[in-house]
Amino acid sequence: MKVRVRVFGDVASSVGNKHTVELREGATVLSLTNTIQENAGNTRRGYLGEFKVGGADLAIMINGKNIALLDGVNTKLFDEADIVIMPFVVGG
Repeated sequence: MKVRVRVFGDVASSVGNKHTVELREGATVLSLTNTIQENAGNTRRGYLGEFKVGGADLAIMINGKNIALLDGVNTKLFDEADIVIMPFVVGG
């Protein structure tokens, strides 16, 4: 299956801002982010650049739904899913 990923903010400077990723059936958000991390030449699994996947650092949405409202990093992906990854914005 193929998914489309758009990455924003400081995360994009580490892994790039647009990806089309080919994954096996039953792949999860965590396997997707590990694949993006590896493709960017980074070896630290469970992170995108310096940002922990599934932690308080990142907002990850699948077709507009935050994974925190689904199964978190274990949320299963599906063909042609549109994924957005961005750091939370803090400040005033």
